[in-house]
Amino acid sequence: MTATQACFHCGEPLPPGTTLTAMIDNIPQPVCCPGCQAVARLIASSGMTAFYRQRTAFNQRPEPPAGETGEHYQLYNDPALKTLYCTAVDEHRERARLLLGGISCAACTWLIEQSLLGQPGIIDAQVNLQQQRLDVLYDPTVLQPASLFARVEALGYSAQPYQHDDRRELLEREYRSELRRLGVAGLGMMQVGMFAVALHAGEIQGIAREYESLLRMVSLLVASFVVGFSARPFFTTAWRHLRHGALVMDLPVAMAIGLAWSASVWATLTGTGQVYFDSVVMFSFFLLLGRFLEKRVRRRHDLAGHEAEQALPMAVTAWRDQRWQRLPRRLLAVGDRLRVKAGETIAVDGQIESGCSAVREDSFNGEHLPRTVGPGDPVFAGTINLESAVELSADTLYHGSRLAALQRSVELATRRKPRIARLADRVASWFVAAILLITSGTALVWSQLAPEQAFWISLSVLVISCPCALALATPAALTAAASGLRRSGVIVHGDNALESLARATILVFDKTGTLTEGKLQQQDLVYCDTLDTAALQALAAGLQQYSNHPVAHAFDGVVPVDGVSDVTTVVGAGVEAHWQGHRYRMGSTSFCRELAPGLGAPPATALYWVALCSENRPLAWFGLRDTLRPEAKSLVAQARNAGLQLALLTGDSSAAGPALAVELGISEVATGLSPEQKMEQVRSWQQRGEIVAAVGDGLNDAPLLGLADASFAVANATDLARAQADFVIDRQDLHAVARSLRRARHCRRVIIQNLGWALIYNGSAIPLAALGHVPRGLRHWACR
Repeated sequence: MTATQACFHCGEPLPPGTTLTAMIDNIPQPVCCPGCQAVARLIASSGMTAFYRQRTAFNQRPEPPAGETGEHYQLYNDPALKTLYCTAVDEHRERARLLLGGISCAACTWLIEQSLLGQPGIIDAQVNLQQQRLDVLYDPTVLQPASLFARVEALGYSAQPYQHDDRRELLEREYRSELRRLGVAGLGMMQVGMFAVALHAGEIQGIAREYESLLRMVSLLVASFVVGFSARPFFTTAWRHLRHGALVMDLPVAMAIGLAWSASVWATLTGTGQVYFDSVVMFSFFLLLGRFLEKRVRRRHDLAGHEAEQALPMAVTAWRDQRWQRLPRRLLAVGDRLRVKAGETIAVDGQIESGCSAVREDSFNGEHLPRTVGPGDPVFAGTINLESAVELSADTLYHGSRLAALQRSVELATRRKPRIARLADRVASWFVAAILLITSGTALVWSQLAPEQAFWISLSVLVISCPCALALATPAALTAAASGLRRSGVIVHGDNALESLARATILVFDKTGTLTEGKLQQQDLVYCDTLDTAALQALAAGLQQYSNHPVAHAFDGVVPVDGVSDVTTVVGAGVEAHWQGHRYRMGSTSFCRELAPGLGAPPATALYWVALCSENRPLAWFGLRDTLRPEAKSLVAQARNAGLQLALLTGDSSAAGPALAVELGISEVATGLSPEQKMEQVRSWQQRGEIVAAVGDGLNDAPLLGLADASFAVANATDLARAQADFVIDRQDLHAVARSLRRARHCRRVIIQNLGWALIYNGSAIPLAALGHVPRGLRHWACR
C-alpha cells in the first residue's frame, strides 16, 4: 500500500484493507474500487496515461460497471429521444451532442476525444470545455448513441443529452451558488469589520474586559460561518489534492484563512493574544469576489455566444405529401425540396432546382454585392435570397452546413486563443512558494529559540505576507480601466484582453461594415447624354424603387419619377421598365448594351459602375462605393502614431479593398479571404511573436475576433461577432479603439507600479515579522 492512502484516479480515501491497483506507466497505483480500477486500466490500455500528468483535478468516481450496452443506456437509442440530441447528416452519418459533467481542464477534453476516436464507427469527436459539450459524428450502422454515453461514463464523467436550456440551467445554478457564497462573505466582512473597529479603538482608549470578550465571541460566530460556508471551496480543493501529494493555489489560501481563524479562536477562548477575524473574512470576500467576477465574465460570454443556428428560420416551406406546407426546420431531411421567397433566409445548404435570384453571402465572404444563382448553383444556410422565389433541394442539414463549419471555426479559435499569463500571476506563483518556505523556516528557528512565540511569529509572517497586495494590484487596475471604458461606450468582456491590447503590435481591420458604412452610396456620375443630374437620379430612383438589390439603396434618398410601369427584374443583370412610352434599363454593361449598343466601357476607376440607358441611347454611368466611416482616417493615423503595424483583411475580392488601403495609408492588405484564411494569416503573425488586435463586425469576422489576442466588435455587429470580441463598441465611433488602446497601456503601467509597491512592502515587512520585530497589533494592521 502506498503512503498516499488515496485513490490514484478519483482522489477519494482508500477503504481499509483495499489492495486494488492499476498499472500506470509500469507503476502499480492504488485505486479505491473496481470502477476506478476499470477506468484507470482503460486509460492505460489506450496509451493515454499522459492524462494523469496533465489533469488539474481528480475524476469523479465512476458507477459500478454495467456493460457498455446495459439497460440503463438503451433509452438513449429511442427514436423519439434521439431527435432531441441527434441529427442525421446523411445516410451513413449522424451527429450527437452530449452535455458533460465532471470535466475541468484540457486534459479531460483530450482524454474523452482520444478515447472516443479510437472506437469503431466514430468519425469525429470534439469537446467544448467552455460549454461542457461533446459533439460526436458517428456511423449509425456501426454503433448507437447508447455506446457513447456508456463510454463517457466509463471514463468517470457524467453525460446527458445536450440542450441549450440544460446548459443555461447549469450555469444559473452555479451562478446562484457562487453569488450566495459571495453575499454571505460580504455581509460577514461588514459585521466583523464593525466589531474590529470597536476592538482596535478599545486597545487605544481602553475597553472593559467583558465587552472585549463579547465582541470577540460575536466575531467568532460570524467569521466561523463565513469560513465554513463561503470559504469552504478553498479547503475542499486544497485538501483533496494535498491527500494525493499535489499542491494547488488554494493551499496557501486555505492555510492563511485556517491558521488565522484557528489562532483567533484560541485567543478568544483563552482571552490572550490578538484576533484576526476581520482579516479572515476580508481575505475570503476579496478572493471570492475575484473568482466570481471571472466566472461571471465567462458565463456572460457563454450565454451571449449563442449558436449561429439561431439565425436560421424556425419554419420553412417544404414539399410534403404532394403539397407545399410549412414545417419546423428541425423536421427536414436530406433531399427535401424547399421554396424560399425573396427576402427570406435560406435554412439549409442545397442546390437550386428552379428559379433564378441573387443571394447575399456577406456572412461568409464580406462582399456587399450578391451572387447570382440559377438551376444547378449551390446555396448555403444563413444567406439571404434577395430578388425572387427559388426552389432548392437540401444537400445537408445544419450540422453539416457551411454555417455550422463557420461556427465550429469560431469555437476552435476561442479554444486556441493564446492565453497570455498576467504579470501578477507569474510573480505570485514564485511568491507563494517563497512564503511557504519562509514561514516553515521561521517556525523551525523560533521553535528552538522561543517555543512559546513560534506559532505567533510564524502566523505573523503568513498574515503580513498575505498576498492581498499582489492579488489586488492587477484586478483593481483592470476594474478601473474597464469601468472607464464602459463609461466611454466600450464594453469589456475579458480583463486579460486589456493586457494583450496594451502590448499589441499589429492592428487588423475588416473592411465592409468596419472601416466602411456597409452600404452603397453614389460617389460619381458620368454623363452620356444631355440630361441633368437631377433628372438622371430621379429616373434611376424610379427604376430601382421596386428592387431589393443593394444597388437600389443607393437611391433611397432620391425622389423617383412618376409613371414607371412594367418593371422587370432580370436576376444578375439589372432592372427594365417603361416610362413615358420609352423602355429603359439600368444594370450591368452587357445588360444595358443589348438595349443601347452604343454604350461604351465603364470608367476606369475603383468604383462599382451601373449603367442607365434607353432604347439606342446611353444616358449615364453611376459610380457607387461603400462609404468610408468619417472617423476611419483619424483612427488609422492614431494607431500608426502609437507604433502599431496596420493591416486590412477583407473578404471583398474587388478593387475596393486595395483602393481603401491606399486612401488610408494601410501598407498590408489581403482581399478575397475566407474566414479560415483570415485565421491562418493571424496565426502566422502570432507564430512569429506578434500580438494581434483585430476590429470587425460580421459573422465572417467572428473566428478572426476569437483568435486575435485582443478584438473589437463595432456597433451594429452581428451577435456572434459581439460574443467573440473582447471589446464591444456600443456607439457609432471608431475612435473608441484608440481610446481603448491608450487606456490599456495606462492600465499596464499602473499594474507594474502596483506590483512594485507590493513587492517593496512585502520585502520590507516579511523580514521584520520573521525576526519577531513586528508587534502583534501592527501585524494585525499590516494585512490591510
